[in-house]
Amino acid sequence: MIEVLYFNREQHSPRTALLSLIPDTPVRVLDVCAGTGSNSLAIAEKKPEAKITVLDLSADMLKIADKKFRKASISNVEPIIADAGNTCFDGNMFDVILLSLVLHEIKEDLRQAILSEAKRILNSNGRIIIIEWEQPQKFFQRFMFSLIKQTELEGFKNFLHIDLAAYFHTLGLTVLEKHSCDYTQVFVLSKQ
Repeated sequence: MIEVLYFNREQHSPRTALLSLIPDTPVRVLDVCAGTGSNSLAIAEKKPEAKITVLDLSADMLKIADKKFRKASISNVEPIIADAGNTCFDGNMFDVILLSLVLHEIKEDLRQAILSEAKRILNSNGRIIIIEWEQPQKFFQRFMFSLIKQTELEGFKNFLHIDLAAYFHTLGLTVLEKHSCDYTQVFVLSKQ
């Protein structure tokens, strides 16, 4: 539903930005808190040389994701049930780590744990891509965004006022790029 209502303009979609940031080479991608795997599916289809690990704590979500992958005959994905703040992965393992619309939904201690773990398992030249909501400026989009505000958890409005670039810096991450998309912002981060 979010894709239909909020991300329906392809050139302004955060998924379009995401796909442009992942190279067309054999990269190891980790989709953190992937849910039903929509981003992983798009990456797998557009970047066939990528090997994608789809991580979520919910077995039910990963079952839905796995059905999508099988239906699309996707073979370059591996769903894994794990805690994003404390994975079993070796350090420096992934070239790209994706967190899409995750950080605003979790408490600060878990947010820090997930970002710390992402930093640990990211290789030295790797990138963390974060997609998060951004308050729009145009009247119609502000109206549409008010619907999101009403359905999100307590603390969401406060999250919107966080200077994310400064926040990431305090965790030892550098913002290399920031892209504004419809209702969202896409950050590309590296280790400091």
